[in-house]
Amino acid sequence: MISKMNMKKVSLRFGMVSLLLISLILTSCKEWDEHYDAGSAVEGSATATIWENITANSNLSQFAALVQKAGYAELLKSTQTVTVWAPLNDTFDYEALMNESNETLRKEFVQNHIARNNYPASGRVETSISMLNLKHLVFEGNGNYTMDGIAVAQPNVASLNGVLHTINGKLQFRSNILESLNNKDFPIDSISDFVHSYDVLRLNESKSTPGPVVDGQLTYLDSVFDDYNLLCQNYAYINREDSNYSMVVPSNEAWTKAMDYIKKCYNYVDFSYFDKPSSKTTNPTQERVKLSPSPEYWNDSISHDKMLTGLFYNNNLFDNKKLMKWAEGEQPQIDSLMTTWYDRIYTEDAEQMLKATTPVKKSNGVMFVTGDSLHLQPWLFWNPIINVEAEFGSNLAAVENGSDRTERVNAETQNPLVPGSVSNEGYVTVSPNTNMSNVELNFYLRGARSTTYVLYGVFVPANITNRFIPQEDIKPNQVQVQIGMNRANGSLPANPTTLTRTDTIGYDEQGKPITKTVNLFTNDPSKVDTVCFGEITFPICYYGMAGSPYLRVLSRVPVGNTEFDRTVRIDRFFLLPKELDAYMKQHPDYKVHY
Repeated sequence: MISKMNMKKVSLRFGMVSLLLISLILTSCKEWDEHYDAGSAVEGSATATIWENITANSNLSQFAALVQKAGYAELLKSTQTVTVWAPLNDTFDYEALMNESNETLRKEFVQNHIARNNYPASGRVETSISMLNLKHLVFEGNGNYTMDGIAVAQPNVASLNGVLHTINGKLQFRSNILESLNNKDFPIDSISDFVHSYDVLRLNESKSTPGPVVDGQLTYLDSVFDDYNLLCQNYAYINREDSNYSMVVPSNEAWTKAMDYIKKCYNYVDFSYFDKPSSKTTNPTQERVKLSPSPEYWNDSISHDKMLTGLFYNNNLFDNKKLMKWAEGEQPQIDSLMTTWYDRIYTEDAEQMLKATTPVKKSNGVMFVTGDSLHLQPWLFWNPIINVEAEFGSNLAAVENGSDRTERVNAETQNPLVPGSVSNEGYVTVSPNTNMSNVELNFYLRGARSTTYVLYGVFVPANITNRFIPQEDIKPNQVQVQIGMNRANGSLPANPTTLTRTDTIGYDEQGKPITKTVNLFTNDPSKVDTVCFGEITFPICYYGMAGSPYLRVLSRVPVGNTEFDRTVRIDRFFLLPKELDAYMKQHPDYKVHY
């Protein structure tokens, strides 16, 4: 038995222990409150999960129903630590969200209000937080807090598996560029359908919450999928929230117009070609190109590739940074824009492209949506200039009746009395074998498209590096130019096509031009001279092919003639798309970059 004295001692000890426990509990609660936000009222139970605290709050019943519908209740019950910003009832359009598909509801609403890890509202806060849908939202404040500009009504509802904040409204879902490629706001489903045809969902195991093993397979309580798009990997990461891109987005009408043009330039067929073109070769060997899986496949694939090439720009690089100012309504002069494939578009063309667009800001950059046309000059990306540097051994297929050598010239070594400049600081000289020989040069024309070009050649005078040669000894060349190319069915004709040029030599009494057809071409030997050889239309496309058409230059100096130089000096040849040639004649100040 316990004596009365001992009973008093036990009671005293019990009372002291009770006071100690109460003191510890109060101290613990005080420390918890101070850890999050001193002075804020904390509701819910720190021993309950976030899901239990949500469902226990009648003011969060709408949010709870949407979370349940989207299948995210299990995550909020789990041991994984998360923070939830839950909008209070009637602060958002609940009915509209209930009518959304589960996929949209998950990505644009539920995942947009949940983040992994603890984010308490305590002291001064200014944090960019990656939500479950990978959108970056700013949580900030000092005593009073906001999440992405929405006021926090009740911060720091401590829970067993994280923190719950209630907020006075729905957090806005901001689409990135890839997500915005749809037909909701603009008629852009042509490009949207094409880009999204490469969408793939990949399970991100490191970010997913493992569940039980079922039938030998690991399941996940919260499966996190990363959007993967092959086109994004190749052109621009417009699906990443940590990126900053601009994309020129053609309307359906603009897309159709551009694709119609591009597809004509990439008319592929099976074809034959001469491996070593030369007029002196007896029974030249023909090589055969068989397109797999089909010419139609090549036409479609290459045409879409060319369509996309000029549409993507990294806003963090070069003068591309000014694109953000264009998106904000300013129009600063742009020196040049650089695509993500490092193709450059210069001032006049860049500004023309942008002025006809509507800029729309996105979570990872800007969309510049076009009107009824994509104001990109076709020669910039779709149908470019074909430039053939004559001094490159890979371009020179064969030389007949003479020998070739590469010459070098630069600003320091060039004769100051000779106007003009030599591209790439080099040219080829072909000297005849004898004083009576006419040389022949054969060049590959790689990459020619199925379109019409105007062919030019740049001739170099004999005194380009020697000012002491008497001017009367500097003579012009006289040449004939031929193109060896395939017929529309891919077969090779027996002979190449001889180019002609129509010159205006005067006008009649009615003012109509009098013309003359020229098939022999001479240059001005007093300068580095660019000579036009006329137009040529290729029926088929050679871009990306092993074989190509060829250019043959034949010196045509009559026997005993001393008016022309039999030694030919060539800087380069270039094929100008006919539209560009006409544009340059109409806009003489337009700068062309080869």
